[in-house]
Amino acid sequence: MIINEFKPYMFNGNIESFVSPPFDTIRWEQEYNLRSKNENIINLTIPDKITGMKGSKTILNRWLNENIINLHSKDIIIILKQSFYYNKEMLTRYGIISLVEINNDIKPHENTFEKQVYERKSIMSNLNSQLEPIFIVVPDNNFDKLIKREASVLEEQYKFEEPSGVINYVYLLDDTEKINKIKESLKNITGIVADGHHRLKAIMELYDETGDDFWKFAMSYVTSMYSNGLMIGGVHRLVYGINFEANINKIKNFFDIKITKNIENEENIYIYSNNKFYEILPKEYILREKFDNLDALPTEIINKILFEEALSMEEKEMGEKVRYIYNYTDAINAVDLHECDFTVLIPSWQKERFLKLILENKILPQKSTYFYPKIPSGISVYIKPS
Repeated sequence: MIINEFKPYMFNGNIESFVSPPFDTIRWEQEYNLRSKNENIINLTIPDKITGMKGSKTILNRWLNENIINLHSKDIIIILKQSFYYNKEMLTRYGIISLVEINNDIKPHENTFEKQVYERKSIMSNLNSQLEPIFIVVPDNNFDKLIKREASVLEEQYKFEEPSGVINYVYLLDDTEKINKIKESLKNITGIVADGHHRLKAIMELYDETGDDFWKFAMSYVTSMYSNGLMIGGVHRLVYGINFEANINKIKNFFDIKITKNIENEENIYIYSNNKFYEILPKEYILREKFDNLDALPTEIINKILFEEALSMEEKEMGEKVRYIYNYTDAINAVDLHECDFTVLIPSWQKERFLKLILENKILPQKSTYFYPKIPSGISVYIKPS
């Protein structure tokens, strides 16, 4: 994997007011609150519905003209330390934000939606910018230790806490010798795209169309797959316009169903509807018929058996009636508040299983994984030189 240092644009002010969660994790109430701030990166990552792309370009030009964001004077690598509590234990993860060359050393693991690729591509090309880092993991246990060691001797540039409780510490590394050491450590390693598949594909298409070297590299966050501060959750499905209980007899043709008070086995798929949890286990003969084995992924089971077979949903209908949500509590609340009809709760991943599948070149269905903590948008912006 080839990485390069770069000159990022960085916010000149209280960073906490500028950053936001990644665009595809923001719910409408968050978007409303973020837009109420005078300056926030959301004005670029999610163009306003009224002013559109023209409004985002006007905002970016104003930020540049008024030095609200400044070009860093040196080529650097940004080191990001993230600390958070998980099951009452404080965990810490180290990673870097740099440029990563898009080549065969970078492995995507999920399919993409054409519409989302087009949207990201439109924003990038109109603003000549990469606004959010692609999230890449490397199967190297020593990388986390190396970055931690480099961060320990650097002065903290700034620190901010996200509403989720994740505390971010940002350091800037401009020492050429140390940067080269990091580059060398990644030289023969494959990078796996954890998050940002639509942005990655948009960048690749822009490079193919323009031949512009600006799109040959993607601003990316890189961290170790083996960090104890890296979690891989499932992506839950919110389903609209379909009553689960009304279809339960059809679903029983394909699944064994048990009503439970809560989630009893974290490795299984559950439906939440009308204040009840339903554990659903696909029948063995159905798995063999559909996948020729018993090792199908939860998202494959949901897409192919629950949606397509049991509920007779075609691809277009799935696009209209299924939405994605990352937080378990938010998924439950969406049903309780009658925002959707039912939710499909997808279990978290074991890292070993994920890594095995990806190294076997398995491409997963869209929205199969949720790597967290996420990288806040707005720590750095990569803008094409004039």
